[in-house]
Amino acid sequence: MTDDELCNLAEKVIDLGKTERQENQIHYYQPASDVARIIHTSDAKIIGAGGGNRSSKTTSVLVEIVGLSTGLFPDCLRDEFRKKFRGPIQNRVDLVSFKTVLYAVMLPKLQWWSWNGVDEPGGPRGHWGWIPKSCLIDESWDKSWSEKTHTLTVLCRNPDSPDEILGKSIIQFVSHDVAADTLASGTFHNILHDEAPPFAHWREHESRVMEVGGRLFLAMTWPDDPAISVDWIYDEIYEPGQDQNNPFVEWLELNTASNQFLDQQKVIDQAARWDEQTKAVRLRGQPIRFSSRIHPEFTDTSTWWSFKLGKPIVPVNGLCPVTGSNDIAEYNHVAEFDVMPSWPTVFLLDPHPRKPHMFSWVTIDPSDDLWQIAEGEIEGDPVDVREYVDRIEKEFSLFTVMRIMDPNMGASPASSTRGITWQNEFDTAGLRCELADDSSVGRARLNQYLKPDPATHRPRFHVHARCVTTILQMKRYAWDEYKRSAEKDKKQVAKAKYDDYCTLLKYLMNNNPSFSMLQQGAPVITRTGKRHGGY
Repeated sequence: MTDDELCNLAEKVIDLGKTERQENQIHYYQPASDVARIIHTSDAKIIGAGGGNRSSKTTSVLVEIVGLSTGLFPDCLRDEFRKKFRGPIQNRVDLVSFKTVLYAVMLPKLQWWSWNGVDEPGGPRGHWGWIPKSCLIDESWDKSWSEKTHTLTVLCRNPDSPDEILGKSIIQFVSHDVAADTLASGTFHNILHDEAPPFAHWREHESRVMEVGGRLFLAMTWPDDPAISVDWIYDEIYEPGQDQNNPFVEWLELNTASNQFLDQQKVIDQAARWDEQTKAVRLRGQPIRFSSRIHPEFTDTSTWWSFKLGKPIVPVNGLCPVTGSNDIAEYNHVAEFDVMPSWPTVFLLDPHPRKPHMFSWVTIDPSDDLWQIAEGEIEGDPVDVREYVDRIEKEFSLFTVMRIMDPNMGASPASSTRGITWQNEFDTAGLRCELADDSSVGRARLNQYLKPDPATHRPRFHVHARCVTTILQMKRYAWDEYKRSAEKDKKQVAKAKYDDYCTLLKYLMNNNPSFSMLQQGAPVITRTGKRHGGY
């Protein structure tokens, strides 16, 4: 064979290899990052993939669905896919919009002849559409795709004998703008939500996967518009997914900077033009969309603070990525700690006629730092509250020297017929409370206490882990805003939602508590049968 013939043969072999990869891209799939790989190895029934833009969050879930629908698996994950394979399955993908996403983005990710990537077609940084040509009906997209029902039908092959067809799988596409009741039919093994769906869609889809023990996926970048409500995602998926003891839900954060298939220099160049909050959302997939929080520094997870920058950071090589300073500290406002009976405690009360009375206890240490010990809520009259309070204060041996009450409710009538105020009612029941100062200064003062102190490297406000409602509310308490927040400034009015315990802390901070004042100068509450100097 001549040299020319050898070259021609080599070119044909190369062309055949390119064609084989193009028509069977699923075999060549590699997870974009170590975190993306967990999507394929996790056994959770609910998987949230919060990722930065172009972090591969949606692509990773699509590969999971395509592999289990066709029976043709990525070579590097064959064992993991084989364990979950169950034959022909039903899938649904819930998109933001057909107009902007389905035809422009989603379907090209599946069409075997379409190239997606930063390199030239066939290059290492990119991929052809994930549906193998051999899994289309008669190898034809037109015969597999129904424009009327927005459904793709694919052949499901035997993973151990690909020539054997086990049946047909479907991938149905719907959009966020359809009413939830139109989704209330069918049973699905996998449902992917591409970006944050309406809560009604999520709730309906829980029922759609229930019968077959299917899975729900959410692939999203947290919205940085505070007017978009994602509280339900935080409650239903994000927080449960943080619990290592919850095998049912898993939350993953996919970092754009970890995607091996991107041109990372371009990512770095773009990141240099963004502030830290934008980078946290757009690159790291972190839920920093709560930019309207009244107490934005509060955290119940380990977080790093840069003292030179004066903001939370994600350190790089032990340094602040903005200033390069090593003057950083790890902190968390939530902890387990012991109650010190000798420290003065302030009791805070929010009475209410139509919902439970809510109250909490905060102890002040000799450095004037604050430690919220406990919280409580109870439906009933003031006597019921007093009995509950007695029990808690005895249990923790609290040295309660001051009681403060919501001044708005405290001064209002407890009964429409008698004209007696709530303050009078609780006074009669044995809980004598002062009316708090309702100014807004306390919120700003509390925010200062939430920042780590340069001297101690820890915040000055701490919440015991048992105070679960306080923790939840501190993470949700927000300023009220216009519906189109991008067009108008924030209104500096706090939303009534999630405000109970946060407002009690505002009252405390308005009082500007100090150890010496409470220990020595404050009027001491005494009661028959209690030790001198305490409650």
